[in-house]
This record gives sequence, C-alpha cells and structure tokens, in this order.
Amino acid sequence: MRIILTLAFVAIISLTASSQDVQKTKIENQTQDQTFSCAYIKIENKILTKKLKVDVDFGDTPEQIKTGKEYSEKLTNKISVASVLNYMFENQFELVQTLDLNSTYQGTGGTSGIIFIMRKKK
Repeated sequence: MRIILTLAFVAIISLTASSQDVQKTKIENQTQDQTFSCAYIKIENKILTKKLKVDVDFGDTPEQIKTGKEYSEKLTNKISVASVLNYMFENQFELVQTLDLNSTYQGTGGTSGIIFIMRKKK
C-alpha cells in the first residue's frame, strides 16, 4: 500500500511540475517587439540617357503612397544603382531580396531593370 501511495504521489508531483506555464523566451519577445516596414524598389534605365528611373512602393495607405513618391523623386535621375542602395541603407533599410526585370522582343531579351525588396525597423 505504501508503494502505491508513494508512486501516486510521485506521479502527481511530476505531472504538476511538467504542466506549469513556461515564460516566453527572449527570442519570442524580440520578434514581437520588432515590426518591419517593407519597401519595393523598381529601378529601370531611362531611354537615351545613363540616368535611372526609380519607383519606390511602401504600400497602399495615403501616408505610404506620399512617402513612396518622395523617395522616388529623390532617387530618380541617379546614375548608379549603388547610390540608390547607399541612400536606402543610410535610412536604416536592409536588403531582403533582389530580382531582375526581364524583357523579350522578337526572340531576343535581356535584363531591363532591377527590383530590390528591402525592410526597415520601425
């Protein structure tokens, strides 16, 4: 009888100990605190010039559209893609992904521009 009571007591204690709530880890807390703003940057060459045409898209809200137009105006007419990236890095953006714009005409094709997907901590 003592053995059964001892085993029951040990089983109840171990179940109680394993069913306690575990606090969130630091990593989970950090990911909840960090929110990111994404930017979609499309860079194309202007016709008959070395300058670039840059379109920046932050989203659909009026504030995001206004900010995207401001960035687009600031970055359009730059000569180097690196200068566009440097400007975005100065504004605390980080590069997430790079895509290329491909075009074809009568069987020939090539890259007509670059797309950068970037994010910024808020």
